Amino acid sequence: MKPTEFVKVNSQFWGDHLKSVSEHLPGSHGRELVGPLLYPRQLVLTETPDWNILELVGVSREYRSLEVRRQKAASIDEYFGASGAGKPVAKLPNENFYRDATIATAYGNGVLTAGFPGAQRLTESELIGPAGIGDGQLLEFAPGNYSVFQRVLLASSTGTSSRVHWSFLAIAIHRSEPADKYRDFLQNLVNAAAHLDPVGTVAVPRGEVDQLLKAEPFSSTYQHGLGKATVGEFLQQHEEILLAAFDATQLIREPQLDGLDSSPDFILERADGSHIVGQLALPVLEIAKDGKKRRRSTSATDGAARLAQYGEYFAGAENREFAKTKYGVEVSNPRSVLVTSNQELIATPDGTNELVDYDTILRLALAGK
Repeated sequence: MKPTEFVKVNSQFWGDHLKSVSEHLPGSHGRELVGPLLYPRQLVLTETPDWNILELVGVSREYRSLEVRRQKAASIDEYFGASGAGKPVAKLPNENFYRDATIATAYGNGVLTAGFPGAQRLTESELIGPAGIGDGQLLEFAPGNYSVFQRVLLASSTGTSSRVHWSFLAIAIHRSEPADKYRDFLQNLVNAAAHLDPVGTVAVPRGEVDQLLKAEPFSSTYQHGLGKATVGEFLQQHEEILLAAFDATQLIREPQLDGLDSSPDFILERADGSHIVGQLALPVLEIAKDGKKRRRSTSATDGAARLAQYGEYFAGAENREFAKTKYGVEVSNPRSVLVTSNQELIATPDGTNELVDYDTILRLALAGK
């Protein structure tokens, strides 16, 4: 199937399906749902030399016509962060369907367990690879398969770095598959789903989470309005989400650290007393020395390089004392976290960084609540 045809089929099918769900389910079966029904905001269609990939991203409490984004990736492994040496965690022959599951390398699972309190409540099953050098490959795709990841948490790793991504819905098919067969596959996928759990949506339990869901920052994912926010404004608007996702008690926005030309975007102090040094590789604004707002130029690669500098900074006793005196935090051996936009196509970072996209932070925040 040509990429243009892949775009056409998905745009029509998912638009019709999600619109129909929104018009019927909340009204007629609202009391039977466990909580508010969330919808995706964007349809991302990725072309690789051998594969077509669909992913629904963004989160909204109301259905809105899906924005369509097209992009290219060098390989399917680049897209899913699935590359690595050794035995794969999940082999994907023929048709494969994972729902409400965690698929992780041993190291990636360790990051989830220690770093994200909501991860254990986010999925119902898990597939974890064996521990070893590099922890092996996450996924192994094969021609002729249809792989579906519905509400799946993926945690890949390279050495001592990790990449965490929660997929609302992702489908990968080989480009040799014809359009009519793919269309039939989508219809069968939707028809087989439970009536109160339609494909492409997620119901979030009521309770404490309602307040977070109503927050304006939640309905404005990075794709909507983020480009108009500065780093400080973004952190202020999304403080509750960051605290909930990382089980943190304090957020220090844009700390100014002595001896650094460029300081971290934030420091989080967690409930267990540990710390996270974070950098945003998001399409936000920054305030220049002349006081004017300019588009930030930090890429994911630049952000990872800066995080390595911050790790070296806090290895010095004088620097730790400076942070303690100025901000009241004793930062020792902090985690380095790089927050990216959902579809940032970069490899798992070198060093000891954690790479996590903003949509995944949103979902982990809800689960953490």
